[in-house]
Amino acid sequence: MDDVDNVLAALKVHIKKEIVDNYFADRVYVEEDTEILEQEVQDYAKAWAGLGRRFMALSHALGSPNACALMRDVLKLETWPFYQEYCNLPDREQQDLLKDTRRHGLTAYRRFRNLIFELYERLQQESVVLHEAYNKIQTHLKLLNEDINKFNLSYDFGLIAAQMEALDGGREESMSGGLLAPEREELSTRMRFKRQKLTDQQLPPAPVLPPLAEIKGQLTALLDRIYTP
Repeated sequence: MDDVDNVLAALKVHIKKEIVDNYFADRVYVEEDTEILEQEVQDYAKAWAGLGRRFMALSHALGSPNACALMRDVLKLETWPFYQEYCNLPDREQQDLLKDTRRHGLTAYRRFRNLIFELYERLQQESVVLHEAYNKIQTHLKLLNEDINKFNLSYDFGLIAAQMEALDGGREESMSGGLLAPEREELSTRMRFKRQKLTDQQLPPAPVLPPLAEIKGQLTALLDRIYTP
C-alpha cells in the first residue's frame, strides 16, 4: 500500500468517525431538548394547579353557582373553570381557600367587593403569566419537532449505511453487517425520534382574562346584584 492509499484509508476512517460523532452529538441534543420540554410541561402543570386554586377561591367568595355564572359572562368565558373541582372539595377545604386573604373595608359590602377585586386581580395576573408560558411551550414544541424532522432525515439508517458502503467500495457488510431489508428498516425506525405531541389535557390552554380596570364597572354592577347582607 503506497502513501496515497494510506491517506485515502485514513480519510475514510476520519469521515466514518465524523458521521458517527455527528450522529451521537445531534442525538444527545434532541434528547436533552426533549427533557427540557418535559420539565417545562411539568412546571406548567404546577402553575395550572395554582391557577385552579385561584379560581376556586373566587368561586367560594362569590358564594353561589349563579354568581359564578354571571362572573363567567362578564369575563366572556365558555365555562367557569375549576368549578366542579371546587364543588368536590370538603367544606373545610373550601373555607381554607380564603384563609390567607385579608378582608378590608368599613362595611360588609365594601369588604365583600374588595375581596372579589383582590381575588380577581391575583387570578388575572397569574393567568397572564400562564398564558405566556403556554405560548412559550407551544413554540418550543414546534421548534423541537422541526429538529426531530431534520434529524430523522439527516440520520436515516439506510442513508448512513449507503454512505459507509460507498466509502468501502460498495461492500454492504461494512455498515449493515449483511442485514436483510426488513431488519435494516426496523433498525432505521428505532433510530428515528418520534414527533412530540401535547394534548389539551397535558397542556390545557390558559384562559385570557382582562385586567380588572377593564371590567371594574361591569364587575361592580354584578356585585351589587348578587350581594346579600
